[in-house]
Parts: sequence; structure tokens; C-alpha cells
Amino acid sequence: MKKYLFLIALFSAASNVNAQTNNDTSNIEPRDEFKQAINFCPIALAFGIYSVNYERLLTVHHGIMIRGDYESIPKRIAPEGINVDAKAAIVNYRYHLCGGMNSLFVGVFGRYRVFEGDALANEIPFDFTISEFTVGANLGKRWVFNSGFNITLNAGYGHFMDQLNTTDKSYEAAQEIKRFTNDYDLY
Repeated sequence: MKKYLFLIALFSAASNVNAQTNNDTSNIEPRDEFKQAINFCPIALAFGIYSVNYERLLTVHHGIMIRGDYESIPKRIAPEGINVDAKAAIVNYRYHLCGGMNSLFVGVFGRYRVFEGDALANEIPFDFTISEFTVGANLGKRWVFNSGFNITLNAGYGHFMDQLNTTDKSYEAAQEIKRFTNDYDLY
């Protein structure tokens, strides 16, 4: 499940690209002038993930993308009695193979994500936080239209390291957190 959610979250469909003008536009398509893009992921909305990213080309082939995510984990995914949400920040370097925004790209990324939640163990409430750092690689394709509208599809895979903090160190609390992580497929 984790791999599927991760891949789906990385698939992006775009909203708009902001254009920058060039003085000599005699034989340049308008889409070749775009140096930045703002995207959101409508597919992730079905999973309670709100994701917005911004990419800026530094040169014709090199771009930096930053993304912010908020995961409102639905009750149908989180086990009963566990309330949790997550926030994430992602930095992604992309190499655009054909140059420009309208291109195939490969990249590497780093993501920091924090899950914050509460649950019950033996009818006693407790809070927990799971901090996660992920590094990985991705690839994708962006199609830019002359109007500035763009669509981006990408997929990637990463390796994560995490840390758990909880207000209850009991075996029952650990089992509740394990139930969540298994159902949400974090481990």
C-alpha cells in the first residue's frame, strides 16, 4: 500500500505555468519560453493528500522543485480510534533531458514528513509523532501547451528513515501505533 500511495502522490497533473518573455520571439514557440511551473496533484485528493509544487529552471536543463504536502488521513485508512495527519516538505533537483519545461526529466529528491496523531491504549489517550526523512530518485514528463497550461506525470521511489516519539511507552500503545503504520503501510 505504501508504494502505491507514494507513487500516486508523485503523479502530478498541473494547473498553470507562469511565462517569462524573451525579446526575440520570432521563431520560438511560447511554451519554449516558460521557466517556472506551479502544479497540484488532483489524483492525491482521493487519498486525502493536498500537494502543491513549484519548479524553476535554473538553466535550460537544470531545475529545482519544492513541494508542500498535507495528508488528512481518512478514517477509512486509519484504524478505528486513531486520529492522525501529516505534513511534508520536498526538495527535488530535476535534469530536463530535452531542455526546457516541455521535456522528459530525471531527478533526485529529499522529503521530510511528520505524522502527528492521537490514539487510545487501555482506554487511556496518548499522542505520538513519527518523523520521517526520505531520499530517492524520480523520472517524469511534462507537457507544456502554448497557453501556459501544463500536465506533468512522474513517479519515483525512495528509502526512508524514521523516528517515533510517544507520550505512552507501554506495549499497548506500541501495538496501536504499529496497527496504524501497518494499515497505512509506512514500514
